[in-house]
Amino acid sequence: MSEKILIVDDDLDTLKLVGLMLQRQGYEIVAANGGEQGLEKAVSDQPDLILLDVMMPDMDGYEVTRRLRGDPALAHIPIIMFTAKTLVDDKVAGFEAGADDYLTKPTHPAELTAHVKAVLARAG
Repeated sequence: MSEKILIVDDDLDTLKLVGLMLQRQGYEIVAANGGEQGLEKAVSDQPDLILLDVMMPDMDGYEVTRRLRGDPALAHIPIIMFTAKTLVDDKVAGFEAGADDYLTKPTHPAELTAHVKAVLARAG
């Protein structure tokens, strides 16, 4: 059975592009276009990994991460923040919120896949 990845991003092009790329690598993809929907899908779909944007209009990725980490049923799911926010302070905020990894956009598909594989291997 393939691992399930929840992609949470308000940019539909990113959802489609990253989703398609990861599907080609054999992963099952679930998509959400905002923080609230991402939390709902985390509950309903119980993904093996969450790829999470930071800048979203309804709820930023830091808050989504804090809520996931605060829920005993979801706290175990690894989170990769995948964002255009490149400052050290942004990365620190991501790790302090509970992210397992932090990757900046744009990124090479091979790098994204390597990060996904590494985080899933550590979580497994």
